[in-house]
Amino acid sequence: MRRQNGMSLSAILAVILIAGVLAKTGYALVPMYWDNRILTTVLENMKDSGEINDNTSPRAVKDILVKRMNMNHVRIAFDELSIKKGRSGRLELDWPYERRDTWFGNVDLVVGFHQHIEF
Repeated sequence: MRRQNGMSLSAILAVILIAGVLAKTGYALVPMYWDNRILTTVLENMKDSGEINDNTSPRAVKDILVKRMNMNHVRIAFDELSIKKGRSGRLELDWPYERRDTWFGNVDLVVGFHQHIEF
């Protein structure tokens, strides 16, 4: 009697299903993390540029941030953004935010991020 080699049809379908779920998850998560990385770079560049100093108003910092985010096509809600003078007298930007994307049907993937920087 010959031994069978290879996977059964149900095993092949299971592998395809798992690969599809992983691909869909990656397709949803990668842009979220990519936007966060771009935002981190934008904030670091703002700090290093010297464009923001102790006399810059929080509104001006937000305007610069909005302009740079628009140039990089990053869309993040500013609802939780806080820009204020810290104890050291320097401007502090604190921005906890979350990104969400539909995964399957009414199931969402939610990822929380937190940006904090002193200018």
